[in-house]
Amino acid sequence: MTRQLPDKQLKQIFVVSHTHWDREWYQDFQSYRIRLVYLMDELLDHLHRDPSYRHFMLDGQTIVINDYLEIRPEREEELRNFLRQGRLAAGPWYVMPDEFLVGGESLVRNLLVGFRQARRMGTEPMKSGYMTDIFGHNSQMPQIFRGFGIDNAVFFRGFHGNGDPSELWWEGADGSRVLGLKLDEDRSYSDFYFFLRWPFADRAFRYDEEELIQRAEAMIAYKSERVTTDIALSLDGCDHVEIEPRLGWMLERLNNEKTGVEWKHGKLEDYVAELHGRIGNLEVFNGEQRLPGYNGVNNAVLANVLSSRVHLKQLNQASENLLTGWAEPWSIFVSREGRSYPKSFLDQAWKHLLENHPHDSICGCSITPVHEDMLYRFAQSRSIGERMTSEAFAFVSGHVDEKALHGRHAVVVFNSSQRPVKGIVQLELELPASSFIPSVSPESGGTNFRLLDAEGREVPFQVISLKKNSMKRWRPYRDIPHGEGVDWLNVALQADVPSFGYTTYTVDMNASQPPGNRDYAFRKLAEPIRYIGSQQVSPNVWENGKIRLEVGANGTLLLQDLDTGFETRGLLTFEDEADIGDGWKYIAPIVNETVHSSVGQASLSIVHDGPLETCLRIALRIELPQAMDPSRTRRSEERISLPITTFVTIRNNDSLIRCRTVVENGVRDHRLKLLFPTGVDSDMYYTGTPFDVVERSVKKADYSRHMEKDSGVVPHNGLLAIRGERQGFAVYSKGLYEAQMRDDQTRTAVLTLYRSTRDEVLSDGGDGGQLLGRLEFEYAFRPFDAVAVSFGDLLAEQQQFALGIRTINRNPGPVAFETLCRREADLPPVRSYLNVSGNDLIVSACKRAEDDSEAWIIRLWNSAELETNGTIQLPYPVLRAEKVDLDEQTIGPVEAVQGNSLNVAAKAKEIVTLKLWFA
Repeated sequence: MTRQLPDKQLKQIFVVSHTHWDREWYQDFQSYRIRLVYLMDELLDHLHRDPSYRHFMLDGQTIVINDYLEIRPEREEELRNFLRQGRLAAGPWYVMPDEFLVGGESLVRNLLVGFRQARRMGTEPMKSGYMTDIFGHNSQMPQIFRGFGIDNAVFFRGFHGNGDPSELWWEGADGSRVLGLKLDEDRSYSDFYFFLRWPFADRAFRYDEEELIQRAEAMIAYKSERVTTDIALSLDGCDHVEIEPRLGWMLERLNNEKTGVEWKHGKLEDYVAELHGRIGNLEVFNGEQRLPGYNGVNNAVLANVLSSRVHLKQLNQASENLLTGWAEPWSIFVSREGRSYPKSFLDQAWKHLLENHPHDSICGCSITPVHEDMLYRFAQSRSIGERMTSEAFAFVSGHVDEKALHGRHAVVVFNSSQRPVKGIVQLELELPASSFIPSVSPESGGTNFRLLDAEGREVPFQVISLKKNSMKRWRPYRDIPHGEGVDWLNVALQADVPSFGYTTYTVDMNASQPPGNRDYAFRKLAEPIRYIGSQQVSPNVWENGKIRLEVGANGTLLLQDLDTGFETRGLLTFEDEADIGDGWKYIAPIVNETVHSSVGQASLSIVHDGPLETCLRIALRIELPQAMDPSRTRRSEERISLPITTFVTIRNNDSLIRCRTVVENGVRDHRLKLLFPTGVDSDMYYTGTPFDVVERSVKKADYSRHMEKDSGVVPHNGLLAIRGERQGFAVYSKGLYEAQMRDDQTRTAVLTLYRSTRDEVLSDGGDGGQLLGRLEFEYAFRPFDAVAVSFGDLLAEQQQFALGIRTINRNPGPVAFETLCRREADLPPVRSYLNVSGNDLIVSACKRAEDDSEAWIIRLWNSAELETNGTIQLPYPVLRAEKVDLDEQTIGPVEAVQGNSLNVAAKAKEIVTLKLWFA
């Protein structure tokens, strides 16, 4: 008989079968892969036997194909055939990533790899922004999806989660829209499984027909409250759950009951196509979506994954910067000079890195063996990236015109940021061992050499450090390895290095003459080269022309902007509190003793001081409870010291204060934060996220009725800033992602340095998440003029801070090439390969095109709220230029090409990708 349904009459339910495949989580990768192989074996066999089992979706990923075929290579053709027939769907992702703990370029590369791997299997990837179980969604995902021809997204966490409609519009920062398929807050991507399959698990999945029908009715009623049309989506699968071989029978029984609903097994894309023709006015959700879950079993955003196992985050961002900031651009630059672009090597480096980006991996919420495996992948990615970078540098330095070097030792300095480096930098000189004359060595206040720039002008420098008799190894091509002792001299100097370019310095070792033959050396001293001076103005105060820095007895800093008179104090205060949470969330015990360094005693020493650079060492110890009390309600009575040492570096005429903090962590179950009372009067602040700078309110919303407690923290990927009418304050960091701006009188900016936690998923826990041992953190801060400095300026400076500079030394005489790559040695001593005007345009990629070995890809994004224009200047005539989408498919020609330059226009928050060919 026909059963009574709710007011909204559903006509169709599209059932999409899948498995949610965490590649590693509560088991390690190999254990999961064994399960995957068994699942795939059964799936392929069943697809052959049962034509009613129409379709299976591989969780929006393509990596499962690799993982399976490495064990079952003999089944590749079967798998290919099912993909071509549409009975399997792979992609669009290579792996399903977290959206805040990886860079914007990593999200793009992830999709690029997924798309091309699917195409190599003879099919197009699934055109759905399938991103289930991700802990919140960043503001630019709609634009990223649109850049790959994807017009919809499937998600649930981060939205309100209180009976939200199943269909909505999600609009990104630039105005791009995708149709959002909002899964419910309880069963999410497993609604069919939990409504209809799981209730029979304790009966070995022997289905009682009448009960099955009753449960289907409950499901229809539940969905009818949420859908906006007369069709609905239902996902048949769960975490690592195998197929239901009797699904065809189940759907046949449901259809035979004549409930008025047709149950249709098929593709997600078929459902989306049907939906597009039926949707009316839908609610629009704008930008970033990461609200604490209102209710629901699986609806929390779990914000504190931003600080779990922070060493993984640091390694990840360093690896991303290495590939996008150094290995790729310099490989493409030197490919125009005669060296082949090492695409296969770089692709391999990216795959190692991307395999660490699934949410349970990079979020640090898996078992310890999983995170130990990640260290290996980071190491492999880094090894390839460093080698490709060093080979590109060696190619440049080995082919600089010898006439420009005048037979002297040379050091080539590389800048991979989009702004010229014009200020104090540190570079390493690699000189022959014991090449210093004792009477004029750095220990006695001078050196026996001069540094000359590319024009032959003497460049003053300050000796920072010396490492004697270090072993240098190299292997000339077709030769055996060689080694020799060298002295590494670290010096600071005023540099001028063009954007995406290099400059060359030479070393004049004959600047100071030693005593002659049979001269009495202790009477005839050589005149050392000295550049003396200091930035110190009193025992605990330093000025560099831009800022005044005073170190307090407790180790905190008072900062004054010498241009504006702006002043703030209490910088570098440390705050420690208990944490009984896990990799997902910070949890405070009932009694949460919190300790501050603000009333402690610190020691101050000067590591080095001179006219160009000063480094201070601020050491303190915080007495902390050693761990949690066994009751887990309060911290233990036993206390130990937590040594914290911060190295603070200021450079002449530079507003940026650079810091490196070293913590010797022997404390368990705690969270350590770093405080910056900004003193800026503003109710809004800003954080960098993938391809965006997000405005946030200092005033906190009321989430007291939400199931998930508001964490108080927000994501950022290296930029945290507050800006008033005249004054601003910015904090840059490397690999730290958890931030906060407190609604206090001083508007205190907060960085979480790390969390130490015991609990691990489905295990007895352990010390893996406690991060015991030595931890290091790099960050910087600065005051800025809120009127004159844009967010584009801050982003470019943060990029420069994160990348730094790199150097390579070249000895006089013949070059010992380690590869076969050769060309005429006629490169200029100074060159810029890419120059971008327009303060708000931020370069995110410069690489070879995926499918055209002759073309470059340059990607930029507009950080401003308004349309902006800029110019790209290159060293070669541009033959042709196209605007392409993120999949690198042509959108249209770029007409504004004039010789070596082209004009770029970008709408507010738009990502622009250009494809260039050269004459």
